[in-house]
This record gives sequence, structure tokens and C-alpha cells, in this order.
Amino acid sequence: MFWRKVGLAAALGLMAGAALGVAIGWWLWPVEYVNTAPDTLRRDYRDEYILMTATAYEVDGNLHRARERLRLLNPADPVAPLRDLAGRLAAAGGDPADVARLNHLLEKLSASSPLPTPNPLSEDG
Repeated sequence: MFWRKVGLAAALGLMAGAALGVAIGWWLWPVEYVNTAPDTLRRDYRDEYILMTATAYEVDGNLHRARERLRLLNPADPVAPLRDLAGRLAAAGGDPADVARLNHLLEKLSASSPLPTPNPLSEDG
């Protein structure tokens, strides 16, 4: 009889604790993400970020700012996310205006990319 009461009290305590934890975590003090980097976004939000970058470039014509925005997604190759999205949208039959916008920015970024400088210490150069 004693162990039955202990088991019931433990089960009720666990259920009350779980309910309280959910209430606190979801309603009283939910997590708020502030100043997160674009590379931590879900893929669909990353795609929107890339489209917004291409649209912003279309409006302001600031190629440096567009490159820096894309660099937040891929520091090593800022053009790669743009190229990937343009290819996926074109293959999926996406909005032609979006595809054109992405290709225009891709063309400008590719044309203005500095050529890699040869490493003087390498055996190739």
C-alpha cells in the first residue's frame, strides 16, 4: 500500500513538473532569438534571404553590400548559395522574375569576383 502511494505521488509530481515546464517555456518565458546569423536559418528562410538580397541589389545597385550579405551565408564562397538557389528555382519552374533577378546578381558577382592570386610559395606557380 505504501509503495502504491509513493508511485502515485511520483507520477503526479512528474506530470505536474512537465506541465509547469511547458507552461514556463512556451508562455511565460519563451526563447527569443535575437541577432542570429543568416546561416542558421532554415532552408526556406535562407532562400528568402537570398531573394531579398537580390531584390535589394536590384533596387540599390550596391554590389559590395550584396556580396557581404551573401558572405554571411557562406564566407568561403558567397556566390555558391546564390548559384544553388538560382539553379533550384530554374529547375523547379519557379517565378521567372525571381530567377532573372538571381541570375542578374549572379552574373554581376561572377564578373566582379577577383581572380585568385597565385601563391608564391606553391610549386605550381
